[in-house]
Amino acid sequence: MTNKNNKTKNYTYQKISIILLIIIMISFSFVVAQLFENTKDVTMITNSGLRFLGGSVFVIILFSFNYASLFKSKHLRKSLLIIIPALIISVNNFPIIAFFDGRALLTEPVYRVYLFFIECLSIGFFEEILFRGIILVLLLKKLADKKNGVLLAIIFSSAIFGLSHVFNLYSGASIDDTLLQVGYSFLVGMMWAVIFLKTGNLWLTMLLHATYNFFGQVMFYLGSVDGRYDIYTIVITIMLAVIIAFYSVFLFRKLDYKTLIKLQ
Repeated sequence: MTNKNNKTKNYTYQKISIILLIIIMISFSFVVAQLFENTKDVTMITNSGLRFLGGSVFVIILFSFNYASLFKSKHLRKSLLIIIPALIISVNNFPIIAFFDGRALLTEPVYRVYLFFIECLSIGFFEEILFRGIILVLLLKKLADKKNGVLLAIIFSSAIFGLSHVFNLYSGASIDDTLLQVGYSFLVGMMWAVIFLKTGNLWLTMLLHATYNFFGQVMFYLGSVDGRYDIYTIVITIMLAVIIAFYSVFLFRKLDYKTLIKLQ
């Protein structure tokens, strides 16, 4: 069998796989709605399933364009060390002081915490493939020959990521909260982009994304928080933000251009 026939056969399998995943996505929400009664359970399970399935479609597309290397773990121990500061940012997103002071309380059953964590994993999986695995890599390829092309690719992909949160207005979020989310999503998007380019490990940025969302939202979605931002939390958050900003610049300057060429 010739290479041309092999490619044709592979494309056929890929198309069939995508069609099957789309069919599963369409039927998934209907099945879940019949199995569970609680609205939050249905929402979390449905959203998780749809994002994992949608992300799988993106994975198939990336494989078809020879970007399978994006999903290979490289230098895992070194990469785990590199992400530690960003992981601290994720943990600090939790209202730690308010929790120990009794101002943050979990009011939902514990099993929903696990469901919410799975939903956060699905968000990290879907959005990191889209914004870092596809958009950032395509921008790197497009801007490769331009001065400061890597920096522009990071900025543009992070801006698109941040602006995507404008759609939260349609789910009832206020304008102030939405603008705030657009702003910090842009900043953490740049951090995750630099870490992805430094480690070449998309799985780790998925983990950072998931933990950032989980720690930042779990008590608000499944509990109650009264006065999250006390003076200590504000000071610690500002200090960590400054440290991670310098750290991100340091990592950016240490990027290996040969690694970036492979991503393109």
